[in-house]
Amino acid sequence: MKEKCELILWEDVRKDCKYPVEDNNNGYVYGLNLLLEDETIDVSWFKTDNERFKEIEKYNLEIIN
Repeated sequence: MKEKCELILWEDVRKDCKYPVEDNNNGYVYGLNLLLEDETIDVSWFKTDNERFKEIEKYNLEIIN
């Protein structure tokens, strides 16, 4: 069975957590939540969407929404 992940964006996290507008997570704006039974067990951040999708392919992850 494939491990599952969900795609996130820093901008959404920033707004949800009420971080200042200036906080850009050092340029790491494309996120990936690794899930186990619909619970986030790890979060990774990437500077480009391409880097994020390379990681998804590398570990053969299934994207859920």
